[in-house]
This record gives sequence, structure tokens and C-alpha cells, in this order.
Amino acid sequence: MFSKNILLAAIAASAALLGADAFAPSARPLQAYSGIARTIATPLASSHAVDDDVSTDEEPADFILSAVELDGSDDDAVQDAVPARFLSAQRIQELRVTHRRHETDTGSPEYQVAGMTERIAHLTNHLKEHPKDFS
Repeated sequence: MFSKNILLAAIAASAALLGADAFAPSARPLQAYSGIARTIATPLASSHAVDDDVSTDEEPADFILSAVELDGSDDDAVQDAVPARFLSAQRIQELRVTHRRHETDTGSPEYQVAGMTERIAHLTNHLKEHPKDFS
């Protein structure tokens, strides 16, 4: 048969030609395909209608909403919280800027200690809030 290297090369070439999405599972749920079955199962209207009682009410079209459309106008009620890790990274940058010896300093003890001290403080607070987190 084929060796492992040949198969991997073939898959890599296919991914390059088709894109990585060709090998990913479909993200569309099965409900998205229900309109197709409904369309196929619906009989075609003919000019030789036997029944006059046939309803002409059309079913509303299926459509997909974006997340922005689903949110509504309650933007004031929901506030985006800034992650603590992001705030800690900003604080580390500020402390390192104030403690560096010159513009390109990254190795002085003051610079290193300022970053490590803030990181330790952030981890200490995180572990106080989340005592079962051992990461």
C-alpha cells in the first residue's frame, strides 16, 4: 500500500488546494437542511388544479440571524467585563516602563522584578477567587 509519508503528503496537498475547511466537519446543524426536504416534498403547482380549496398561503422563509441581530437593544444592561489577565498584562507593561533603565531595557533586575511581582500578585488573587484551580 502507501507509506505514511505519501499519505501525509497527499493530504497536505489536498488541504492546500481545497483549503483546510474541506476536511473540517460541517458547522451547520441538521435543522438547517430541513428547508431542503420541505421544498422537495412540496408538490409543484399545476395549471390543472382539481381542488379549489388549495391554500395559497406561503410558509415564511427560513433565514439566519447574526449574533448582533439577536442581541437586541439591551446593550446598556450588558456590560463587557475586561478580563483580569488583560488588566494584569497592562499593569505589567506600565510597571516595566516605569522601572526600566533605558528605552530598550528588558534584562535589568528592576525590569524583571517589576513584571514578576505583578504576575505573582495576579496569580495570588486568581487563586483566592478560584481555589480549585491548580493550573
